[in-house]
Amino acid sequence: MSRVPPVRLQVEALHVRLCERIAELHSLVVADVVRVFLEVSSLPCEQMLWSLEFVFDEDDDRIARLEARFARRGALPASGEDLRGYEVHVLLPKVIPAHAPADGIARAATDAPVNASAPDTLVARFVRALDDLGAYRTIETLEARSAEVYLL
Repeated sequence: MSRVPPVRLQVEALHVRLCERIAELHSLVVADVVRVFLEVSSLPCEQMLWSLEFVFDEDDDRIARLEARFARRGALPASGEDLRGYEVHVLLPKVIPAHAPADGIARAATDAPVNASAPDTLVARFVRALDDLGAYRTIETLEARSAEVYLL
């Protein structure tokens, strides 16, 4: 009996799933948005997960941006601009506390199980980087005003 290969989604299907999952959140706590972003980015995809990015604009806009880019399997992209993907713009409250939360408080993003079983997967490395990033630690427990998902 032959094994049926796992269903691999297209990037556009991941984008739709991410939109649905974020819409299902009861509140837009940053750590929960990141957790959902990582769970969806970890799903089997026709293309391979190439990069994950977190950027936080601490200026007037107060936007945290999460980005996932995918590349064709077996082919190196000419540039990051050529990669398909999606990004989430998380609009943060106008007032952000000046200190990071204490350890153990609302660690939903980094404590959540994601499909990152091998310690050196891109998602696992991204989670470890977020754990060490003071800017993320400052905002992870905040409730966002909105979270918009864009297809790249």
